[in-house]
Amino acid sequence: MGAAAFYVSPAAAQETAPTDSSSTTASGFNAPTAPNRTNLTYLDLTAGVGYSTNPFFEFNGSNGSAFGRASARGVHSWGNDRGRTSITGFVEGTTYFNDYGVKSIFQVTGDTQQKLSETVTAFGSLGFSGDLSGQLGNRFLYTPGQIIVPDPSLPPTPIPVQDPTLFSFTGRQYQLYGQAGASIRTSLRSSVTVSGGAQHLFYTDKLLDDYTTVFGTAAYSHQLSQRTSIGVSVGAHHTNYNRSSDSATIVNAAVTARLLLSESWDANGSLGVSFSSFDRLTGNGHSTNLSFDGSVCHTSPTERFCGRVARYMESQSQNSLVTTNSIGVNWFKILDDKQSVQLAANYIHYSSDFRILTDLKSNYFNLAGSYSRKIGNRLSGGVDLSVRKLAQTGPDPDVDFSGSLFVRYRLGDL
Repeated sequence: MGAAAFYVSPAAAQETAPTDSSSTTASGFNAPTAPNRTNLTYLDLTAGVGYSTNPFFEFNGSNGSAFGRASARGVHSWGNDRGRTSITGFVEGTTYFNDYGVKSIFQVTGDTQQKLSETVTAFGSLGFSGDLSGQLGNRFLYTPGQIIVPDPSLPPTPIPVQDPTLFSFTGRQYQLYGQAGASIRTSLRSSVTVSGGAQHLFYTDKLLDDYTTVFGTAAYSHQLSQRTSIGVSVGAHHTNYNRSSDSATIVNAAVTARLLLSESWDANGSLGVSFSSFDRLTGNGHSTNLSFDGSVCHTSPTERFCGRVARYMESQSQNSLVTTNSIGVNWFKILDDKQSVQLAANYIHYSSDFRILTDLKSNYFNLAGSYSRKIGNRLSGGVDLSVRKLAQTGPDPDVDFSGSLFVRYRLGDL
C-alpha cells in the first residue's frame, strides 16, 4: 500500500477494468467515454456451483472439492459537476462439500473526489477487506458506469499498488486502509499532488506478524503538450511490526511520464530508485533498488484493455522487505447488448529478505476468465474459469484449477 502509483495494478482479477469506466484516461487527458450516470445504485445477487482442485494452496494430497457459492455486490455512487462519491461492497460465502466447510471473503471500499475550487481537487478513500488464500484476487468485480472525474487537467490521484502481497496466500488476511490528499493546479500547465494515509494488516496465522504502515507521496507534473506530461514524485512509507520493536522505512524517488497515444490509447510510466532501511533487534540494514511502473491502456465505450509491468519494494509480514516484480494484462469487452467477457493474466515474482530466513523467492501465476450473458433485463448467467500456481522456495502447493456456473440477478438501477 505504501508504494504509490498512478494506475491500479491489474495483478488482481477484481481490477480487470477501472472502477470509473467513463473517466479520463490514466494520462489525465480526455478519452472516449461510455454513457455516464451521476447517480447509480444497484445490488447484484449471484449464486453458482463449481469445482476447485486446490482452493487454499495445500500440499500433497487430494484437495479438490465441489462447492456452492453465493455472493452480493452492491454499488452506490452519486455526484455532480464538482465531484463524485462512491461506495462499493462485496461479500461471498462458499460451501465446500468436503472437510473445508463454509468459507467467506469480503471487500468494502469508499472513494470521493471533490473540486474545492478552480485549482484544487481533494480526494480520499477508505477500505476494509478479508481475504483467504488469495481468493479475493481471483474474482472479477468490475463496476462500470461510475461518475466522471471533474477536472481532467489535473493529474490522476495516487492509488496504492494492488498486487497480492506475498503472505496473502497463507491463511486468512484482513486489511484496513485509508488515504486522503489534494491535486493543486499551480499554473495552466503545471500541478502538484500530495497525499498520505495508513494501513493495517493482520492475520489469523500466529506465525505471521501484524503490521501498520503510514505513507505519503508528493508529485509534480508539467504538461509539455496537449498529449504529453512529465513530472517527478517522491513517496515514503514507514512500517512498525507487532510483537517486536522492528521497523522498516522505504523512500522512492521517480520521474514520471504520461502520454495520450491516440483518442483511445494512453501510456503511463515511472522510473526511479528505492532506498530502504530496516531496524531490527539483531542489527540494522540498508539497500538500494530499481523501481518502475509502466502501463498501456485502451478505452472505448465497449472495451477496456490494460497491460502493466512494475517493480517496487514494500515491507510485509515476517518483518521482511519484499521486492515485487509483476507483469499482467486485463481485458473487459461488451460483445453486444447481451454478452460480455473479462480476462486477466498475471505473473508476480517476490524476493524477500527475512529476519531469520534469507533469499526466499516466490512466483505466482494467475489466468482467469469470465463470460456473462443476459437472460432478461435483470437476470444473467455465465461461467468463470481460472488457474493459479504458487511456486516458491521449498515445496510447492498443488495447482488450483477452478470453474463455476452462475446466475445473477440485479436489484436497483439497470
